[in-house]
Amino acid sequence: GMTSAALHDTSTDSQEMLALLRQLHADSLQMLDQVRPGLGERESVGVNAKGDDQKPFDIAADEWIRQWLSEHFESGVVESEEQTRAFEFGSGEQGYRFIVDPVDGSDNFARCLPLSAVSVAVLPRQASLSAGGVSYALVGDTSGPGGLVAARGEGAYSGAESLHTSETRRLGDAFVSCELNHWAPDASLAEMIRACSGLRVYGCASRALCLVATGQLDAHVDVRSRLTPESFLAASLIVTEAGGYISRLDGGT
Repeated sequence: GMTSAALHDTSTDSQEMLALLRQLHADSLQMLDQVRPGLGERESVGVNAKGDDQKPFDIAADEWIRQWLSEHFESGVVESEEQTRAFEFGSGEQGYRFIVDPVDGSDNFARCLPLSAVSVAVLPRQASLSAGGVSYALVGDTSGPGGLVAARGEGAYSGAESLHTSETRRLGDAFVSCELNHWAPDASLAEMIRACSGLRVYGCASRALCLVATGQLDAHVDVRSRLTPESFLAASLIVTEAGGYISRLDGGT
């Protein structure tokens, strides 16, 4: 667990930010409980920026999260998978840049399947959109408490518990999650799938990556070139702060 000494090493800013992100997750659970009764209706109401179907709850959750952020921060800009235009609030160029996926794994959520998340990456307002620019992260379970948070240089946490990736180094011993939606694996990926100890397909990038951060999975692989910053950036900071490694397909970071 996190020692009291570790708490003193971090700035109050970080502690306040992580407390706010945990509060956002807790509050979002009440909002999601209100949209759940309508999940039986599977019709789409539009298409988001990525070209995926939008459900009514995607839009409701997105509006709710923008409102919440504008009430809890003085100024900032919110960029979401559900909106083509950024939402700016407050005055001036200060504040944060919030990269939001209000319900990552929304197909899972719509069918009441496990694994979906509220995903929020927090960057300085002027930072470039890259994994290296993320200062704080939240990936919160949509079905209950169990949100993971991270602060750059200060670790990743579930509650007060510090997260660590697994010690597994051999593919033959590894449990790997591999995203296969809209994708047929090529020969090299098929070989990895055959060789690993266990394969899982979860349909929610942020939660799959968080299972790597907690050490429950040994690796997550996605070669489809469909990942968006909203579903990836927050989880990537949680993985790296837990001691993990994120790489491109060519092995570079």
